[in-house]
Amino acid sequence: MAEKTYLIVANGLWPQTIIWKPLALAASHIIACDGAARQCLEQNLSIDTVIGDMDSISEEVQGKILQQYTPQFIHQGGQGNNDLVKAIKWSIGQGAERIEIIGIEGGDLAHHFAAILALCEVPSNTRLHTSKSTIELIAESGYENDSIEKSTSFSLFSIGAAEGVTITGAKWDLDNEVLQPGTQGLHNQVEGDCLKIGHSSGQLLLFLDR
Repeated sequence: MAEKTYLIVANGLWPQTIIWKPLALAASHIIACDGAARQCLEQNLSIDTVIGDMDSISEEVQGKILQQYTPQFIHQGGQGNNDLVKAIKWSIGQGAERIEIIGIEGGDLAHHFAAILALCEVPSNTRLHTSKSTIELIAESGYENDSIEKSTSFSLFSIGAAEGVTITGAKWDLDNEVLQPGTQGLHNQVEGDCLKIGHSSGQLLLFLDR
């Protein structure tokens, strides 16, 4: 990736190595949300920054990390934002042009949902990577992808009402529709050479199957 790309590792289950390893190799900076630092250590993944309230990382793990790497530890307390949101905001402040995130699966369903909603809380050029899909917020400028294989499934969900929603290149296209929160955008399919998604207002989350 030519962009200034940051990889954030959250404290959940990682996708398969074939997914996370290329992201790590392409990243210019790797951040561990504090509890994820132990997993990075176990996977021999070099860490540049550990960020969070540091309540999920032991002194022993910190010591082992410092023996192998030279990361900066950034303590950010407070319950206003979770560690993932803190990491995203910090990355944006450092000039990240793209942010990739792994480690959001497993555990408490509320934490999984919160990780997805973090995309709406801090709008940016950010993608979540799971074992089965990528998840991203559609930018105000729209979405256009001509490298998706035909028959690939995707789902499009609105957070609040989204107006002027247009989809082309799909099995079920839309033309200037209003999309409400619900199941209307579940399991569409790419059929054209280029999938295009646009909207005039609101927020749209794209779940693109691998």
